[in-house]
Amino acid sequence: MRKFLYCLPLFLAGCSWLAPDYTRPAVTLPTTWQGVRAVARDDHAWWQRYGDPVLDQLEEEAAHHNDDLALAKSSLSQAQAQYSYAFANQLPSLSVAGTDAYGKFADGHVRALGQSFRFPNKTSNFGFVGGMLNYELDLWGKNASLSNAAKAGVQGAVYAQDAARLSVAAAVAKLYFSLRALDRNVAILKDSVRTQDEILALVQHQYDVGAVDALLVQDATERRDAIHAALPDMEDQRNNAESALAVLVGRSPQDIVQAEMPRGRDLQELSVPEPTPSVLPSELLERRPDIAMHEQMLIASNFNIGYARAAYFPSISLASLAGVNNIDIDNLYRATSRSWTLGAAMAAPVLDFGRTASGVRLAKANKNQQVVLYQQSIRAAFKEVRDALLAQNTASERDADNRARDGAAQQKLHLVTLRQEQGYASRIDVLAAQSTVQLAELSQVQARLQRLDASVDLYRATGGGFTTMATKEKDLNI
Repeated sequence: MRKFLYCLPLFLAGCSWLAPDYTRPAVTLPTTWQGVRAVARDDHAWWQRYGDPVLDQLEEEAAHHNDDLALAKSSLSQAQAQYSYAFANQLPSLSVAGTDAYGKFADGHVRALGQSFRFPNKTSNFGFVGGMLNYELDLWGKNASLSNAAKAGVQGAVYAQDAARLSVAAAVAKLYFSLRALDRNVAILKDSVRTQDEILALVQHQYDVGAVDALLVQDATERRDAIHAALPDMEDQRNNAESALAVLVGRSPQDIVQAEMPRGRDLQELSVPEPTPSVLPSELLERRPDIAMHEQMLIASNFNIGYARAAYFPSISLASLAGVNNIDIDNLYRATSRSWTLGAAMAAPVLDFGRTASGVRLAKANKNQQVVLYQQSIRAAFKEVRDALLAQNTASERDADNRARDGAAQQKLHLVTLRQEQGYASRIDVLAAQSTVQLAELSQVQARLQRLDASVDLYRATGGGFTTMATKEKDLNI
């Protein structure tokens, strides 16, 4: 045993890591965002750029009460506990041991715990109390690999929490914009209902006096009925959006059923930012939290290979026991003596019928899977950026076209109203112009909503609000 302890430093000096060296998978990246120049800016709270205090309030509420964020936080706590457990496995364990026996021993001598004891032929106490120290020598980096894999899991959970926070913030913004758009649509449809009712009444009066035929009455009736049918559907969509937003921000069941969601600025009054990528394409790998999360999972799977490979090699454990013991006929606390032991145990695999090899293959297959998931997340991220850039451009053009269309309809209504005042146009002509304005307003609301949604999608696609500073160990709570 002493020779083994003397040779132990030589074994430790020759130990090696069995986990492969990690290298980030090579990915061919573009150099620019389709001619868009990257503009550096701080967009951590990007939703504030829309200029709506109610939206800011809802984002803050969701950050504290959203269920998905609560689950992400719980997953992070689990990952931290798992890392703490894996890290503690690298350290010795100290426990208290004790025993007490009472009985009759045959007359003679017994050697135990390094001491020689004489047992008289009468009832006696045998007791021991002390400490036990156990330590597994991590010659092959098994426990260290497991600890580093768990640490990467913590970092991945941090990134997953950031990804969930970004996704929830984008969902709150888009759902709030949809709610404001539906509010505006309901108001426009209510005006349209009144307009179509008045048109139908005037056409019906003209028919009654024989000025028009029944076909015009039928056309006016169909238009009125279509508007009347569209209004309840639009109100249902608004109610559903309001309930969905209440759930998204984490409202209580009572608030979901009874309370109404607050409203802020009108949809047309909201500022519509024109976000451009604030990072270069190569920096997106560091900025997107979902990409960073997948890379940490890849790093963890790399360490798991080292953990699996360590099963090929012997495991060596040291154990030390130290304390006091006694054999006393009259009193357990008399005739005590000190004792200690130091031992080592080694277990080496000989035949496991391919169990270890299967574990290594499983770890390698998992790493290959993580490589694919990592590359898949990169492709998805660049697709989302490209789609968001194109959608933003088309949404801006569509919004401008609909504003022009709405302006033309408003101008026509103004001119028809002037003609009516001068006796050159009828009330039906004015109402028809109003109906055209209302249709143009509905299109304008949809175009503005698409433009707002496109800006949110671009913020999300470029990792708006995410910073790699959150990955420092001082923020990992490990």
